[in-house]
Amino acid sequence: MVETIYVTTPGVSIHQDGGLLVLEQDHQVLKELPMATVGNLVLGRTVQISTQVIFSLVKQGSLIQFVDYKYNVVGTLGDEHTTLSKLLWQAENFQDETFALRGAKYIVQRKVAAQLSLLNRYNKTKNIPKYEFVRSTLERLLNRIKRTRTIDGLRGIEGLASKTCFSVWGAILSNPWEFSGRKRHPSPDPVNAILSYGYSFLEREVRACLVTAGLDVRIGVLHSTNNRKDSFVYDVMDLLRQEVIDRFILKVLNTHRFNVSDFDISERGCYMAKESNKKWIQLYEEYMTTPVTRFGDITPRQWIQREVNSFMVYLQSTENDRVA
Repeated sequence: MVETIYVTTPGVSIHQDGGLLVLEQDHQVLKELPMATVGNLVLGRTVQISTQVIFSLVKQGSLIQFVDYKYNVVGTLGDEHTTLSKLLWQAENFQDETFALRGAKYIVQRKVAAQLSLLNRYNKTKNIPKYEFVRSTLERLLNRIKRTRTIDGLRGIEGLASKTCFSVWGAILSNPWEFSGRKRHPSPDPVNAILSYGYSFLEREVRACLVTAGLDVRIGVLHSTNNRKDSFVYDVMDLLRQEVIDRFILKVLNTHRFNVSDFDISERGCYMAKESNKKWIQLYEEYMTTPVTRFGDITPRQWIQREVNSFMVYLQSTENDRVA
């Protein structure tokens, strides 16, 4: 099984022993695992890694992602998968207005449908105020997508749908969690903080998936391609946010796997406490590697790959329609 390995603890060093990846701290072995099973290695800035490990992982086609203290990606090694022909195909088609509009409609339609599904799922167990109003609003927005003729119009629909969906999270969440709406830069409360944290992990999943598929993450169809280095990453994330991250976070919070003490709150904003990172990673990896019924008994990580493949198949069929 190909794994994603997180190594962020200060003082940990990584070296290679034959075909094994070895993690050590204070001259004690913490973990050993076959190099061939490592598909994505995520490193914090205080981790030491040997050149031999870097060379071996890149050679076998694995990714090495470097993250900051907020787990945002600051750089990637091993991303030389994009061929010139694929890059030219992406640049030509993604910047064609008709092609991009169809791709953007696919994304927004899937996102709003997922928001509606999440709302309906929680209405079965929660007393959601104004449920009928919120449901009908999302349904109207879903119906407007087909008639929309500009990408700016789709961005407006996506923004309104997200605001509408998040407006009921306060009723979906159990005590002691409070949520008055999506806010970030910085996050003012634990729910917004864990959402931003979860999305940063989803970003790495999507980036790794696109890079290994040989796609350029800079050229998108919904998010504007204006020197933003990760437009396509954010496009694909919008296909997955509700199903992969939002449902996971709601479950984690409502089952009290986290509590308020897991967050540092100050005038600078709200962030997950450093000592809670390990708990998050453990829960997240357990979730990402466990088959889920609603995904057809495959893991969320496998489902992400499947959805990316489905999206690319759709885009390629869209190209054929345009040529025809």
